[in-house]
Order: sequence, then structure tokens, then C-alpha cells
Amino acid sequence: MTAVEEAPLTYALELLTEIDGWLPGQVLNPRFLVHAAFEVDGPVEVPVLRAALDDVVARHGALRTVLARDTDGRRYQRVLPPMPARLAVRDLDPGTPAAEFVTEVCDRDHPDDAAPLLWAHLGRRGPQRALLVLVAQHVAADAWSMTVLARDIAVAYTARLAGRAPWSEPVMQYSAIAEDDRSAKWQARIRQVQPYWRERLAGATGLGVPAETPGRPGSSGTIATVHFTVEDELRRAVTEAARRARTTPFSLLLTAFTAAMYPPDGSDPGDALVPVITAGRIPSEWETVGFLLNTLLIRVDRSGGPDLAELRRRVDGTCRQAYANDIPLLTVLRAVPELFEMLPRRDRILPLFQLIPRTPVKPPPDPTALALTPVATDRRAPAVIPGPLLWTMYSDDSLTGLVAYDTELFGESWVRQRAATFRQCLRTLAAVR
Repeated sequence: MTAVEEAPLTYALELLTEIDGWLPGQVLNPRFLVHAAFEVDGPVEVPVLRAALDDVVARHGALRTVLARDTDGRRYQRVLPPMPARLAVRDLDPGTPAAEFVTEVCDRDHPDDAAPLLWAHLGRRGPQRALLVLVAQHVAADAWSMTVLARDIAVAYTARLAGRAPWSEPVMQYSAIAEDDRSAKWQARIRQVQPYWRERLAGATGLGVPAETPGRPGSSGTIATVHFTVEDELRRAVTEAARRARTTPFSLLLTAFTAAMYPPDGSDPGDALVPVITAGRIPSEWETVGFLLNTLLIRVDRSGGPDLAELRRRVDGTCRQAYANDIPLLTVLRAVPELFEMLPRRDRILPLFQLIPRTPVKPPPDPTALALTPVATDRRAPAVIPGPLLWTMYSDDSLTGLVAYDTELFGESWVRQRAATFRQCLRTLAAVR
């Protein structure tokens, strides 16, 4: 590719631009980032790493894409030709904690309007040890993408050391997904499913979790976080309980979250409405880098004061229906336009939930010359979150939680109390026979 290409926005990107219109600066800014940090074992040849990064930037068009406007003010994607990657190298004290270097790197601004939208920071802690932090603008990548990028960098590095090209086959480009979004087949599917969402979300504008301290519309506080861990014994018990109930651990986690956010004490008897962030990918898109996240609006019937076992059944049934009718969130909001009114509210909010498991991205077929080990403690507060409260569960060899929240609306003790309730609900659900 040597010329500039143009493509429409994906629905995911279009939603980001819509949010930026309602809440200026909330998402399209130099701090709306996604990152991944790795320990590097063994020497790193910087010129080879730079060449590998060039290969990756050339392979994935999303990293070379900027959002532009046409003469009517409509946004579109401009995919630029391959260009040099960004690599910053510095020497660190051998004892420098990984978290310190990651924080320093991620606290910098990374502009969203100057491609490439991937930055690599190499901190050398001696001739045999280093830290590699990858930072991408969120408009160009999501957490899944970072797994793809790390693997591809290792593959390209190994190929360049051997003096050969890293790939023989191209990968699906993000711009192609944008074209698919506007295909006649997908548009017909959206029109078919929108009536389900109109019925499901009718009268939902009054739902949500009351803010501990209501804020003024348009205001915002700083972002703080609470971390917690689900002990391994409970994690295994949740997996076994899900098997017995013929459901998934996700269903139990979402049930516990719903109960923690919407306590069954009769103080707020309405339905629970929980936006669940999903990967937004089908298998043909697993190798694509880009912002593909989607959100499902899960509305759970709480009438009759269900116990946790019954709530789990309702959550499970609701999730199955929602996934069967999965379409881009923006098309749901357009079908139920009154939901737009909920976005700027600061007295009652919709708590977002997401589960980030180990991705099914294929590992390299052969051992690589660049050994990247994810930094185990890399769970830092995002500078920007898509709502006043984002609850993330990370599931790999352990199960950990990270709650990011707006300090103008919620205090630390309120969040910690919900985290404690969440774990207690999981214990109860794990004991259901």
C-alpha cells in the first residue's frame, strides 16, 4: 500500500465519535489509551526490534489510521501508507519496578491524530533484562488487539533476525470490517433485531444505580480504582457451580455484580440495567487489530425479590437472549433514542461490567527470539473510562477485579463495600446445588 485509503467508520468508532459529541473530550483525547507491558528475558537488538515494529505497523492498517472529516463534517477513516514505527529506548536502574516504568510511560499524552497510533517503550535493566511497554490509542486498538500485536512483534523480530519476511499471508484489515458493517446483509440483520431491543428497553430511562453523591450534569471527578482478588478456591468453586447449572462462570460473575450494584433490600425495586462490554468479534476477526468492542444492555427482571439462585437463572436467560440478538450498541441506541438521555446523567448511572479472559489468539507456531512475559501486576487505573463506574474482571490463571470510578460520584468505602458484597454473592452462588 502506497496511497491513502478511505473507509467509513465502524459502528464502534462511530459510537465513540457520538459520545465525544455529547461529552466533549470524554474519549477522543490523548489519554484514551490501551496498553500492555512485558518482561523481556534475554538481549534485545534494538535495530531488529525497530524493524519488527515497522513490520507490525505495515501489517495492521488500524495503527496508521486517523479520523478525518469530509466537507459535510462527517467523520471517516483515512488509512495512511506504511510508516516508521515509534520506539523509545532508555536505560533503567536494574531494580526499577515494572509498575513504576509502566506508570511513567502511560501517564504521558499519546495523541489520537498523529499516526502511527502505537508507541513502544523499551526500558533496559541490563544486558539480559528489559521491559517493553506497548501503548496504543484506543481508537486504533483494544485489549484483544494488544495480544495480537505482542505476538506479531515477537514473530517479526524472530523473522528479521533470520533475514526473512515475517508473514506470507495478509490479515483482515479494520477498514474491511467497516465496509462489512454497512453491507446489505448486516443492515438487514440490524433491522430484524431492532424491534427486540425496542421492546426490551422500553421505559428503561429511569433505571440505574443512584450515585452516592449526585453530581452536576457535565461535571466529572478524577478516576480512582479499587483492586481485589477472588481466591483460587472460590474461583474453582464458581467454575464448578457454573458446570452444574449448565451455564458459564461469566453468568455467575454477572449475577454477583448485579446483586452488588442493585442490592435486594427493597430500596430500589426496579429492574437492573447493566451495560456489558464484549469483545465484539467473530472468529474471522480474531487476528485483526482495531477498536471492535461492543456493549450489550442487559436488563434483568428483579420483580418479586429473587434470591441469588433465581437471579442467576434470570441473568442467564437474559444474557442468552441478548447475545442471540447482538447488534452494535449504536444501532440499539438509535432504535431506542430516549436512552441517549441517560448518558450525561450524574444522579443515577449505569455501571459497566466486563470480563477479560485469556484471548484465543493463536500463539506463534515456533519459539520466538523475543521472549515476552506479561507483567503480572499490570492492572493500573485508566485515565479515561466510558462511564462513571467500570468494573473489570480479569480471568487467566487467577481471577482479579479492578473497579475504576468517578470520585465525584462515589467514595472508596462505597466501592470497597460493593466489592465485598460481590465476593460474598459469589460464595453463595458457588454453594448452590
